[in-house]
Amino acid sequence: MLRGQLPWVLLLQLLGLACAQSAAHRDAAPEDLVPEATPSVPLPTAAPAIVSAPASVPEAAGGAPSGAPGAGHADLDPDNDAVVAPPEPLADCAVRLGEAKVDFRSVQFPLRQKLGNVFTCGTEQAVLYARGPEGFRFNARPQVTCRLALALARFEGIAQEEAARHLGRKIRKVTQAGTYSCRKMQRFTNMVSEHSYANAIDIKAFQLDDGKSISVLSHFGKLDVEPDRAESLFLLSLARRLYDEAVFSVVLTPFFDALHRDHFHLDLARYRLDGTR
Repeated sequence: MLRGQLPWVLLLQLLGLACAQSAAHRDAAPEDLVPEATPSVPLPTAAPAIVSAPASVPEAAGGAPSGAPGAGHADLDPDNDAVVAPPEPLADCAVRLGEAKVDFRSVQFPLRQKLGNVFTCGTEQAVLYARGPEGFRFNARPQVTCRLALALARFEGIAQEEAARHLGRKIRKVTQAGTYSCRKMQRFTNMVSEHSYANAIDIKAFQLDDGKSISVLSHFGKLDVEPDRAESLFLLSLARRLYDEAVFSVVLTPFFDALHRDHFHLDLARYRLDGTR
């Protein structure tokens, strides 16, 4: 389930109550985090208004493909698993988002740090994810790192495929329960969750084109038996594909613990963790 040298106890410390409390604390900064003057760095080519995906997009800067490591999928480097910090910005973020057919605009989450110049909150590069390739409507537009926005574009495609396969319908709307949440972890350590870097999202439910809603809480199913309902098969197969196909580094479901009984936690941490089985 886990690459690298991070022990299980440390992972539990890292994750803590991050997902369950992200929505409630989304705008609250921890008392011991001191704002710095360093501003967040906007996308190099993004305008303040929503930027629509162009009909054709030039080759990514430096000739790097959209699937380059860390750009829109899990971090697969086994040597950086112990690093918990804001993700590195992408110089060609706007180009990559255009290739992924994502409409967006730049947003800012200023970096905050504690003693020792260790950044504990904020990110250098974030976007408001206005519309993705499948046209999903979110109850609240995600505000996430550029890297996570690219992963969300892949998420839309896979979710649509699984909805067609198991439900015979299309997804129209997604209910998310939190992205950026500036706070420290709740258990044992001062490390922060990926929510503190706008590098995570919690997904609670999907609404289909016939109006039916499928939620993790109501439809994930029992953990000790194989699912036989189409709704449960959809949720389970989606979660496992998101991890197995390295769309996200961390995928947590009700299999992981009771804190995730009503949502999927998806993030792009430098370590990997499979909470889908």
